Amino acid sequence: DLTLEEAFAGATRRVAIQLGGDTRTIDVRIPAGVKDGARVRSAGQGESGAHGGSAGDLYLRVRVLPHSVFERRGQDLHTRVAAPVTTAALGGEVPVPAITGSSLRLKIPELTQNGQIFRLRGHGMPAIGKPSERGDLYATVDIAMPKTLSARERELWGELAKVKE
Repeated sequence: DLTLEEAFAGATRRVAIQLGGDTRTIDVRIPAGVKDGARVRSAGQGESGAHGGSAGDLYLRVRVLPHSVFERRGQDLHTRVAAPVTTAALGGEVPVPAITGSSLRLKIPELTQNGQIFRLRGHGMPAIGKPSERGDLYATVDIAMPKTLSARERELWGELAKVKE
């Protein structure tokens, strides 16, 4: 089992295997960008060959655990970001989480609609064996309506409603 962050960066797992009644532990290197369900090979760590032949390979099946913020689709990552209704209407910037743990700034144009998707190039998962080649991060905008209004805000919303009639 790997977290999405471990699948992004690569990881090492210590695995205990039992061969011929003996138990031994080995460290298996899991490459950056590994996908859910992938097989990782550890050369020469399997059963001994017949008649004293060399040991075979050990294969491990990788399971990438679900993530609370990102959904992976191939090398691309998808996430949702909240944008205040004023920012969506007038344009501005909203923070977007990144798999690296940092935060990106997404510039959204005025009149951005709820559910609109923006692509941030090169902020997705790396390709196996090519860490500089990365997928994209897609951010779906969720318009965040205010939960309460002050008297002044209510007055301004009322004025806006009159203008739009």
